[in-house]
Amino acid sequence: MIDPDGIPPADAPREHHADWLELSVLTNERRAVSVREFVRELCLTGSTDAVLGDEAGGETDEEGLREAIAEAAFAEIDERFRSSGGEQAYPFEIGENSVRLRKGMDGSVYSFLLLLSVYGKDAGPPGMDGARLFEDVCAEASAAYLGGRHPHVKSRVFGFPRRLLPKAFPAALDALCRELGEGRGHREERAELPDQKDAKLDIVAWRDFEDRRPGKVIVFGQCATGGNWREKLLELPPPQDWCSYWMQDRPAVWPTRWFFVPHRIEMAHWFYACVHGGVLHDRCRIAQLAGQLDTGLASLCAAWSRWILKKARKR
Repeated sequence: MIDPDGIPPADAPREHHADWLELSVLTNERRAVSVREFVRELCLTGSTDAVLGDEAGGETDEEGLREAIAEAAFAEIDERFRSSGGEQAYPFEIGENSVRLRKGMDGSVYSFLLLLSVYGKDAGPPGMDGARLFEDVCAEASAAYLGGRHPHVKSRVFGFPRRLLPKAFPAALDALCRELGEGRGHREERAELPDQKDAKLDIVAWRDFEDRRPGKVIVFGQCATGGNWREKLLELPPPQDWCSYWMQDRPAVWPTRWFFVPHRIEMAHWFYACVHGGVLHDRCRIAQLAGQLDTGLASLCAAWSRWILKKARKR
């Protein structure tokens, strides 16, 4: 992840430079950054040294490199606009030579995810947990992918500490199985581990049928807000192992594993993340799916973001 107080080095992925551009737009007085400003910042920080090395060909080579970095970063910004679903979800307006914040969009879902990625889950106002907000957003995004607001579409935050489901793991799993209509509850012979809270399962979502019979699409999701997201890819066991170990009976159809992060994942790591974590939901995919958040949750995310931005803009 990027350092909010310094532009990424020249050899950083284009995703990091695009993150810095977006963050700069959110925090500077004009709420805009031009290509020229970005190129100048690259020059001032000397961050091109890592790429040019000691045997660089002089000023022309450096200038060309800085322009190439800027071009790649703005190309990434343009791709994010499309991947997030356009101007309804993406908070930045892309001009020919600049990026500008759309009016009122500093409280958007995308802005929340960007700030969570850069500043971390504990950066918000006292009593407001960024990780819990992220789980709630991911639960709504999961439901949206399965069809949105519909009587047969359900999503639940299973991650601890639980707010709706019972706090104790066995009781929470019993309640979940009743809602699913599958699994028959927790296995009583399984000893609860000392550090067991949710058995690494954060989100459960499903789409039912009118007949309520077993056999449906079920999602098991895991959320990771920190920069160590690669280490968490394998924390949630394969759904068939999780269900066989913790449930009295298996679901008729094994759940699908999903992985949620507030970051923009580089293409170099994308396939790996999908292979090991399941269907990957990065910042753009979540923003596209969670465009119509519950009003209360949207307000909480906006308040969390504006707390961060108020402090960042003062700096």
